[in-house]
Amino acid sequence: MNRLITILFATASFSVSAQVMLTLDQAISAALEHNHDLFIAGLDAEKASNSATYGNAGMLPSITAAAGSNYSNQNSNLEFATGQTQDVKGAQSLSQNASVGLSQVLFAGGRMQRSYALLKSTERAANVVQRQAMENTIAQVWSQYMALSLLQRSVSTASESMMISNERFTKAQLTNELGGSNTTDLLSARVDLNRDKVSLMNIETQLESARNTFATFIGWDNSDYAVGDGANLTVLSGFDVKQVMTKMLSNNAVLELAKISAETAELQEKMQQATLFPTISAQVSYGVNQSQAEAGFLSASQQTGLNAGMNFNYNLFSGFQSQTQRQNTQIETLKAERRLDQVRETTENAVKNAIRMFDNATSVARLESENAEVSRQRFQKMDELFELGKASSLELREAQLAWLAAENGKSSAQFQAVNAQIALFQLMGSITSDGAVSVGAND
Repeated sequence: MNRLITILFATASFSVSAQVMLTLDQAISAALEHNHDLFIAGLDAEKASNSATYGNAGMLPSITAAAGSNYSNQNSNLEFATGQTQDVKGAQSLSQNASVGLSQVLFAGGRMQRSYALLKSTERAANVVQRQAMENTIAQVWSQYMALSLLQRSVSTASESMMISNERFTKAQLTNELGGSNTTDLLSARVDLNRDKVSLMNIETQLESARNTFATFIGWDNSDYAVGDGANLTVLSGFDVKQVMTKMLSNNAVLELAKISAETAELQEKMQQATLFPTISAQVSYGVNQSQAEAGFLSASQQTGLNAGMNFNYNLFSGFQSQTQRQNTQIETLKAERRLDQVRETTENAVKNAIRMFDNATSVARLESENAEVSRQRFQKMDELFELGKASSLELREAQLAWLAAENGKSSAQFQAVNAQIALFQLMGSITSDGAVSVGAND
């Protein structure tokens, strides 16, 4: 039996090696490049960065240039105060002008400064949303990669179980032909073999479907690939609650967005206070005006010069609109502050629950690994007894099923432990753009 298992593992290893090996780092890199939500979030962040300028906040002067020309051809019949008259047929006139002007708001009650601060807050929020999309993408890749790895192991285990049942059926068939066993043992061995074949077919179908789905998610062109062994994905041992809380308070994306939202509401409230103050602006321009006419006293004229001025604008009454807007922004500030408290409380509770789930998952994973090893040893011992005729086929089958259940339990527990670790890293904001995470729980 040990020789058969060795041959089976060698065959499985050759089958995997014949496929393209996709590492977790490669999967993360491909997903970060391919993910549509992340790409859109990146564009939104770029757009917000482009908008966060002094010019968009109205803090820079406005410079305009204007030029024009006007031509006319008219019959002119003029009578002047002196009694003289002038009658010109087809009198032509031409006028031209050009000017350059500069205007600047000098004072607006702090509205421009608040506008710039709001634009910067929008930029910060867009960057956090982009980081959040990146973290979600990496977390999904990590979890799905682990699931694929465990499915590969399940296929290997199911293949091994089927080969064991096939060997048992072959021996029962041979023994029955030689008259050494009854038909019941042969039929039982055949039923168990068929069940193992069905189980293997179902798991292989699950693996193929999961592989195609994962390839589509990360934008991987080659569908014939294998992933690394999930057992090699490190699961950390233990997280310190205080240190995790500290990281969460400073790095958590959801909490950071709530903070920015509260700051934005406060800025908008201060911006509405600008309506209590006047707006003072200044403008200066330099222009040239020329005209030529064949009718009238002046045949040509030109004016060149500088114009400058200041404007003072104050809204004395607007039907209480400004007052209502100030009151509403105060309400929005209170709402944003309460939402921030709510998000902080919810996230702190999520951290505590995540740590408890992680500790439980890692403990269960260790126990399930021990159970799988003990079940394997028990099955091998029962197989030896079966070969010696000291154990029945039913006892052997029960030991085989117990080993399969233990292997599946180990895989499931390891998957839960990795997912619990991913959840903690997300809460701490410890997943970086290159897919790296904190090396240790206390980093």
